[in-house]
Amino acid sequence: MRERKKFLAKCFLIFMAATAYFFLSWEPLETELRLIPEWTIDIDKAPESSPDEAQLPFRLGNKGGYFTHSGKITSIKTIPYKAVFSRDFHALYPRDAENVPLISSQGQERCLIKGAGFPFIQQDRVFLFAPGGSTIHFKNSFDGTTVSSYEAASPITAFNSSKNGSVLGCADGQLVVFDKNGLKKMDLFPGGSDEPIILGADISESGKMFACVSGLEPQRFVLYRDEGTYEKIIYHEFFKESLTRQTYTHFSDDDKFVYYDNAGSLGVLDTQSLKAKSIELLGNVLDIQESPVAESVFILSRTGKRLYSIMILEERNMKAGEFSFEADAAFILTDGNALYVGRDNKISRLTISKS
Repeated sequence: MRERKKFLAKCFLIFMAATAYFFLSWEPLETELRLIPEWTIDIDKAPESSPDEAQLPFRLGNKGGYFTHSGKITSIKTIPYKAVFSRDFHALYPRDAENVPLISSQGQERCLIKGAGFPFIQQDRVFLFAPGGSTIHFKNSFDGTTVSSYEAASPITAFNSSKNGSVLGCADGQLVVFDKNGLKKMDLFPGGSDEPIILGADISESGKMFACVSGLEPQRFVLYRDEGTYEKIIYHEFFKESLTRQTYTHFSDDDKFVYYDNAGSLGVLDTQSLKAKSIELLGNVLDIQESPVAESVFILSRTGKRLYSIMILEERNMKAGEFSFEADAAFILTDGNALYVGRDNKISRLTISKS
């Protein structure tokens, strides 16, 4: 009995040490920003009803669904082929998708996303990429009908939206800007490279600025401002090394910063002072999340197939630390003072604080 107790005690210590390593092995750099572990849940547990709590989306491997701030899994589904989840809606679709149901975060069918192709959802904005890869349909999220459509001359290689507009990039180097109703406002070719492909793009929440990573040999980042009747380049930067993959471009929620993936680093540009800095980064950027606590920013990246890293910025552009872990799948999500980290079949909540 005594040996059994010793064995159980050792197992408990090993578990606690592993948990502490995952959450606390990040390296703070002269900062008081802290991540405090609150809970960890298993996504395979039986779903619980919690209609009064906010529904937060997750996607891990071939499973996706919703969970709550208090750590309840409220919905989980096995993904047949592909799926997209947002805080408002989700859609699961087979290989030959056509007329896909749009489901609310509460589990009710909202409408059918009418037409063949691959749905894409950002918050309450719904889009459909048609077969062939060069046509996008802007969808009404109430009835699934098409509001407007755009057919590009070459395959679409980058796309992003905000509440006030959308931006689309193509393999031939064309960059197209749309208003919030999906109507084309302008199109242009950033140029300046032997190969003009658009590898990443985003548009600010106000819709007044848009940016892209374009071209090969050389490759550059370009920031534009919409002047009403024309667009103006207000910043551009050539990269020392060209990436041959899609890159991540992201405007902060208040338009004051824009982040862009570079070879081995993260570019951070202050859109007011137009001063940029480069921060060393492990792997390829997968997601960027923001929190109002200490104006912190969290960047999820991946090196190889299983090594994930989360870099933390304070005051938008100062590196506060980072930590890494191995997993087959991972995600991050922020909400207020909480950072949620998903890895394989686990989701953990960390409270962000600064004292």
